Amino acid sequence: MFGLERNIKKLFGQDGNLFLAAFDHPQIYGVMEGLESTVELVSTLSSSGLDGFILNPGIMSLVANDKTYMKKMIMRASLGGNKFSTFSDTHAVFVSPENALRQGADAILIMMVLGGKDDVTGMTRVAKAIDAFHQYAIPVIVEVLAADFEKNNETEFVRDGARIAVELGADIVKAFYCDNFQEVIAGSPVPVILAGGSRDKDIIPIADSIIKAGCRGFAFGRNIFQNSDPALIIEKLCKVLGR
Repeated sequence: MFGLERNIKKLFGQDGNLFLAAFDHPQIYGVMEGLESTVELVSTLSSSGLDGFILNPGIMSLVANDKTYMKKMIMRASLGGNKFSTFSDTHAVFVSPENALRQGADAILIMMVLGGKDDVTGMTRVAKAIDAFHQYAIPVIVEVLAADFEKNNETEFVRDGARIAVELGADIVKAFYCDNFQEVIAGSPVPVILAGGSRDKDIIPIADSIIKAGCRGFAFGRNIFQNSDPALIIEKLCKVLGR
């Protein structure tokens, strides 16, 4: 598994952290404030301190240029519905390892919903997808979501959901903020990065606290693309990382 281990390590900078901008939201919501032109925004922010971007396959194929080649490209590989439908408790993985390699993805992001009507099916899909991508030494980030969205910030759910993802083979876990975040870190033998969530709180003190707790970085969306100055908030978050 040397190739997989090497590719995981390459995702993290010299400081051992990973800072991603998550711009995959339009798969669910369509055109969003701040992401009217994702391609243009990615190009603009490629000169920032971001390590890379989380993108859907269709957008990833459009952003390749001299500015983006040195950034990490994380391909979202699962879907569970959209704004016009009922959001599914089990996500389908629609990206093949071959397509991920063709597009130059450095890693794959898969959503896993827990606490729904059919966790067995959802967990099995995630586990099989992880195995398939690992056959090609492609790292997999698993983002754990609660079927009851209000539980996404509960310590027990975040802690145990992260560990379940690890047990299924996740190389990195993307987790929402919760109290006692150190419990999430202590329970996960693989790196944990923080999902941004809503913009109703000041993200800087939250980011600082979770890094001190042992979190290995961020994957923020609306806190970046709906900020009045995305480049400035990225700069502030880089300072939290000591960059």
